[in-house]
Amino acid sequence: MENTIDTELVQEVRQFGARDMEVCMQCANCSASCPLSSGSNTFPRKIYRYLQLGLRDKLLASPEPWLCYYCGECNTDCPRGAEPAETMMATRRWLTTQYDWTGLARRFYLSAAWEIGALITLALGIILLFAVFHGPIVTDRVAVNTFAPVFWIELGDIIMAIVLTTFLLTNAARMFFLVMEGTRAPLSLYIREAKTFVLHFLTQKRWRECGEDRSRWLKHFILVTGYLTMMTLVIVFIRWFQVDDSSWHFTSIFGYYATAVLLVMTIEMFLSRLKKEAAIHRYSELSDWLFLILLFLTTLTGILMHVVRLAGWPMGTYVMYVIHLAVAVPMLVIEVPFGKWAHLFYRPLAMFLATVKEKARTESRVSTEEIRAAVGDTFLSCLQCGTCTGLCPWDPISAIRPRQVMRQLTLDTATEEAVDRAVWNCVTCNQCGVHCPRGIDIVEVMTSVRSLNIEQGVVPERFRLLLDELERNGNPWGGAREDRTVWTGDLDIPDFQPDQDIHLFTCCTTAYDPVSAAAGRALPQLLEAAGVSAGTLGTRESCCGDPAHRLGAEETAMEMARRNTQLFSEAGVRRILVSSPHCFDTFTKRYPGLDAEIIHYTVFLDRLLEEGRLTPAGAVPSVVTYHDPCYLGRHNGVFEAPRRILRSIPGLELVEMPHNREDSLCCGGGGGGAWSDRAPGERFGVVRVREALETGAGIITTACPYCIRLLNEAVVELGVTERIAVRDLAELLLQSVIMADKAVPAVVVSADSGQEVLHV
Repeated sequence: MENTIDTELVQEVRQFGARDMEVCMQCANCSASCPLSSGSNTFPRKIYRYLQLGLRDKLLASPEPWLCYYCGECNTDCPRGAEPAETMMATRRWLTTQYDWTGLARRFYLSAAWEIGALITLALGIILLFAVFHGPIVTDRVAVNTFAPVFWIELGDIIMAIVLTTFLLTNAARMFFLVMEGTRAPLSLYIREAKTFVLHFLTQKRWRECGEDRSRWLKHFILVTGYLTMMTLVIVFIRWFQVDDSSWHFTSIFGYYATAVLLVMTIEMFLSRLKKEAAIHRYSELSDWLFLILLFLTTLTGILMHVVRLAGWPMGTYVMYVIHLAVAVPMLVIEVPFGKWAHLFYRPLAMFLATVKEKARTESRVSTEEIRAAVGDTFLSCLQCGTCTGLCPWDPISAIRPRQVMRQLTLDTATEEAVDRAVWNCVTCNQCGVHCPRGIDIVEVMTSVRSLNIEQGVVPERFRLLLDELERNGNPWGGAREDRTVWTGDLDIPDFQPDQDIHLFTCCTTAYDPVSAAAGRALPQLLEAAGVSAGTLGTRESCCGDPAHRLGAEETAMEMARRNTQLFSEAGVRRILVSSPHCFDTFTKRYPGLDAEIIHYTVFLDRLLEEGRLTPAGAVPSVVTYHDPCYLGRHNGVFEAPRRILRSIPGLELVEMPHNREDSLCCGGGGGGAWSDRAPGERFGVVRVREALETGAGIITTACPYCIRLLNEAVVELGVTERIAVRDLAELLLQSVIMADKAVPAVVVSADSGQEVLHV
């Protein structure tokens, strides 16, 4: 499900009684104190978070608000004095209006005039119906069946039952599709768990675990038995229940029971609400009172009718009969499907659906102990603050929720859907890790889950081809090994010799992506201009192994490392200059046997400028904004060298995007993201280019082949090639150093052509 941000959600739910959603600081005291909230489903905090972030879709898909019985313990323990229980109550009212396709529930909840007006109108309709269509009026004795023939009443009961059932089932169907979207469960599971609905509908037994007064559930249960008994008598056994003579019938026993229960329990609940002794009654909406009032009046008018009938007063009996129905029918038709009573149906349905969802989830292929063995114990210190998910660029799209992954792994309750499948969407940007207050390397946790899945032969098809090409041709793009140096074009880059200063390592994306290749040709020209002796090992090189490692294919990654380490050693390489931050990160952290200095080209060019070996002389009159690549910035702390280079170029005006340095937005290319076929609304590059456009810049520059490729795709997708161009930082410096009088045109290759060239 794609989740959109609804900025009006808080105000919308506030209309239904929520009072303090903005004060919640996500401390989780409410979830900790809630006797019904579990470690795997901390629902009070979760619902607050959905509301605060405006996640309407997630809220609609949540059965959790119905799991709350409003004991009020969360209210007592909130350090900010918030009312989580009241917010849950308001959310249930809001959800009721969302399930209702008629729109009446919303009108009744938000307008007392509408609700009371509908009740009065329907009551007057019942009175008018009897005034026009009643049977013969017998006055010498009480003859209810003559005044209101039982066949007519039975027919009316059937029509009313059909109407109520239609409203409830169609609304329930809407609830079902919202809650169960994306969940695959066999029909047999629904059938097997149907008992959950029946059990909770009849008993509400979870209420026993909630609040100081543990007898509330019993009172509620007794009230429901009286209500259902009376409904059964009126709808199913009306031929035996509505009698004129005083002869005994077995239905009389149930009638007296239902009447006594409804009268006593409604009075008890009235008194409880008036005294406001329990937290549940601190705030009461009109809808909370109306159903009780109508139920009490229905019971009272039924008793009065029975008393008048026994007293032998015919007209009084007929009048009370009509008044009784004028109260009972509106209560059933209005309050049952559209008002307070609906919770008696939606709550057990929510528990039923939540149970099915839980049991439909396949257990993860990984265990906490396996992750612990792979990354150590630090991840177990996760305090569930939610920082990782809040900062994750995927969060609004809901492809991955780091906090959920961490929670399930720490509790050893991981599921295939929430963990095993979710981690493949991680682009390893490290927003989560940099800001984690416990210093957990969340990216490594994600990578470990991937690795454990790959060990069991489970890998998404889009990545399977990538890994096959790495093993077959030494690159992830499916390019032939002999074509690895085609990107150089007319440049004459010599083969590396041991006496040269620099080995220029070619990123696979530069080698096989025409967009990145054009950008990559600037670096060798700058090295030549600075008098740097550099060479390449050309077709003998293999991928650094970053894609394999970040996907969790450790054997493949180690094989890449083994090949390259042996090659560098035999060739006498002492310094390796890389254009890709991913290569830089991999060589420095994943090549334990490599005895060589690793330098990213931005750091090297910054040194050359400082030493005076490069002098930017030509003006580049452009407004430029710099995009920090995740693997150069957040992963390795290189933020200022690229900016110093840009500021050294005459005529160039550097403007910053709101998200820069540690908070830079990811282009979406890391961790296999460059090989993912994302829908238009799920491409980070589009978000980044829009942000760049807002700065007024005509050029967005960066220092990573992945970023060059994906940002170019975004420019084409947005149709803004005339407004902004994507340039490698080295291109801009080259333009100033040796081509001051000749502008270097931006190269933009369509996303479609790039896909055809690159995808295996």
